[in-house]
Amino acid sequence: MKKILSLFVIVMSLLSTYIRGDSEEERDTCFDGSFTAGYVFKHDHDFKRVYGRGMINAITADGCYYPWQMWGLGAKISYWRARGHTTFLCQCSLVQEIPVTVYVRWLKDFDCGLQTYLSLGGGFAWIKEKSYLGHVKTYKGIGELEVGAEYAMCYGLNIVGAFRYIFPPQSFRCDKIDVGGCDLRAGIGYSF
Repeated sequence: MKKILSLFVIVMSLLSTYIRGDSEEERDTCFDGSFTAGYVFKHDHDFKRVYGRGMINAITADGCYYPWQMWGLGAKISYWRARGHTTFLCQCSLVQEIPVTVYVRWLKDFDCGLQTYLSLGGGFAWIKEKSYLGHVKTYKGIGELEVGAEYAMCYGLNIVGAFRYIFPPQSFRCDKIDVGGCDLRAGIGYSF
């Protein structure tokens, strides 16, 4: 995964240099893409007994198109996973969650190169739990509220940080899995 992200950054930097050339003119960007990773904090006490405080956000891919100056439309997909031990026999258990959302984003630019944003959206989460009790797969509808920031480094390369709340808290299979949570992540992005 690190090789793919490194290759992505190098290719986009070269493409941006080629497009912009040596001119000093500022070019308006209309697309932002980012790859981030982090941790998802869960609410449910029963989830915490089996899997701990939360799940690892292995990767989140986010793309947003800005047809208007400060408003954009985007989509996001993440891969979360956690390993734990069942409460009764302490057998290994694995839960995976893939939230997919579309959203509307409001962007605020600052002169120092910092951009902050607020987005609101909805979608679904695909959830799979695997343990000695069997395999469970399900889909749940979700909503998301996200606050984030991007700091422009050079040639459209950005450092990205975000906090996302996925709601409403839901569970399935009695009390084993808590859908949603608070996602804190950071990574790299690119604007073009």
